Amino acid sequence: MPEIELERELAFFEYGPEDRALLGGLKPVLEQHAERLVAAFYRHLLSFPETQQFLRDPEVTKRLLREQRRYLLSLAGPEVDAAYVLDRRRIGEMHERIGLGPRWYVGAYSLYFGLLTPLICEHSAGDPLKSERLLVALQKLMNFDMQIAMERYMARRERDLKHLNDELAAAGRQLARDLESTGIELRQTAERARAAERLASIGVLVAGLAHEIGTPMGVIRGHAKLLEPAVQGDDAKWRLQTIQQQIGRISRIIESLLGMARPQRSRRLPVELRPLIENTVAFLREKFSRRGIEPRLELAELGSVAGDPERLQQVLLNLFLNAADAMPEGGDLVVKLSQCAEGEAEIQVSDTGPGIALEDPDEVFDPFVTTKEAGEGNGLGLSVAHGIVAEHGGMIEVASSDRDGTVFRIMLPLIQ
Repeated sequence: MPEIELERELAFFEYGPEDRALLGGLKPVLEQHAERLVAAFYRHLLSFPETQQFLRDPEVTKRLLREQRRYLLSLAGPEVDAAYVLDRRRIGEMHERIGLGPRWYVGAYSLYFGLLTPLICEHSAGDPLKSERLLVALQKLMNFDMQIAMERYMARRERDLKHLNDELAAAGRQLARDLESTGIELRQTAERARAAERLASIGVLVAGLAHEIGTPMGVIRGHAKLLEPAVQGDDAKWRLQTIQQQIGRISRIIESLLGMARPQRSRRLPVELRPLIENTVAFLREKFSRRGIEPRLELAELGSVAGDPERLQQVLLNLFLNAADAMPEGGDLVVKLSQCAEGEAEIQVSDTGPGIALEDPDEVFDPFVTTKEAGEGNGLGLSVAHGIVAEHGGMIEVASSDRDGTVFRIMLPLIQ
């Protein structure tokens, strides 16, 4: 405490040199009765269950009583300076640390003042005025001490309140972040729900159109077949053949649309990916050979995935055929099978074609999106593959695509 502030505090309590001189005369009385006064204070503490808890530790009790005796002796006319204030603060901090609240501190002052009053009267026998002045001086000093002690308690409470305020503010900020995050997730979920609803409506519409178109297309196909013997001339035969080819193409598109719109229940069997990949490549080996493509397989021995082998093979067929279409002049098709993470298999299919000419390569999984020439593809193969992989709890993505080729990655959970 600065000297100027200390002088102001002492002036507030009207404690001055005359008081100090009077209290200095109490030193023999305090030395004579200090042990008895401290013992009375100790008995007073033992009468309350709360303070009994603190006094179970002998070291705490010993230290507390030693400090009480020192305090009593220090009341004999001390010089109140910065060192005195620090000492009183230390006493307040010690009581606060061991858990003695302000009421016990105030009670101790009251107890000591009550015990010292008869001793002072006895000491000033025959001089009531001196007794009165001594008691007033003692009360000034003890009130000053009590104020310093209370400031320590208040400082502790302010620290606790600040800590609580900081904790509440941090919790509030975290709550605001969580609320914002939840709001974003809710908006995204609502968007996905609306998109799913739109897709469901489109699926119903597509299924209806496919059914309505499929029936007359079957009739046209049948009549075109019947016309074959009646058509004469190469030009007419070429035109009829073109009609039949386009009917076949429309029929395949219709089948794909129906396959996407029609709910299907995939089987769940243990499927070993390595033989599935090898069989699928063998199935297309002649086509690869005609295109000048030599597949290279790098397949690790892994466990099985739970799935429908026919639908998983459809995914591989779509990827391999797309790779073959991307390399009409030949190239490299590399198929890798490995474990990308704990409990997950990764199939990587890469080609050396011209890459996907889209700003966002992942758009190739959208229905009717294709980079092939008109008439070469319907843009449904990768969309179907995406749906099948999702049905199996996996994920398919375009890992990379540039002028050096395209790499697809499929991740599927392994059976544990």
